[in-house]
Amino acid sequence: MTGVLDLTTARARQSHIFERQAEDWYCEPAWCWQRLFERKGFVRGMTVLDPACGLGTCVEAAHAAGMQALGSDIVARWEAVPGRQGAYWLSNFLTGFPTRSGDGWEFPDIIASNPPFKDAEAFATLALQRAQSMVCLLLPSKWAQGERRARWLATTPLQRILYLCPRPSMPPGEVIVSGGKPGNGTVDFSIFVWLHGYDGEPQVGWLHRNEVVA
Repeated sequence: MTGVLDLTTARARQSHIFERQAEDWYCEPAWCWQRLFERKGFVRGMTVLDPACGLGTCVEAAHAAGMQALGSDIVARWEAVPGRQGAYWLSNFLTGFPTRSGDGWEFPDIIASNPPFKDAEAFATLALQRAQSMVCLLLPSKWAQGERRARWLATTPLQRILYLCPRPSMPPGEVIVSGGKPGNGTVDFSIFVWLHGYDGEPQVGWLHRNEVVA
């Protein structure tokens, strides 16, 4: 009947709308990092650190790409995935990092992470101080918007914003650990790439799930 809301359909469409996770721990699909690390500038042997590594998705992708892959977080969530590749360390990036030195932990070539969204600017600021070459943060695309944020970004070496296609589903980590399956994404996400020494306007690009970069 026209004008009548089908509540069953409405509930089904919202079946993958989750409550906000207290620590902003959301799990991205591996293809986001796999497509990124295929691009020019990511060289085998480079050190990549994810200081908010969660289950270790980014670390595993960096390892598979031939880079020295390191991960840290405030909770050892990577232990939920047996056999994860890479090296891991329990650490708070914002308040107590680094808790160890050597092997690229303190000053890695690249910092790549899906950080807590509420702390993203603080993560970016500290990451730019630590990373020797590049910082790559996976964030909601709208993060770049707003007068204050835009003016701050203009003071940084933001080189590129890479839109993720299709929209990745990023449920709370507990959903993945408990065996839940991510649905279709409803929020636009991008990887923001800062390159030390870059002095120009940010460029726009896309990372496609099913399009391997040659």
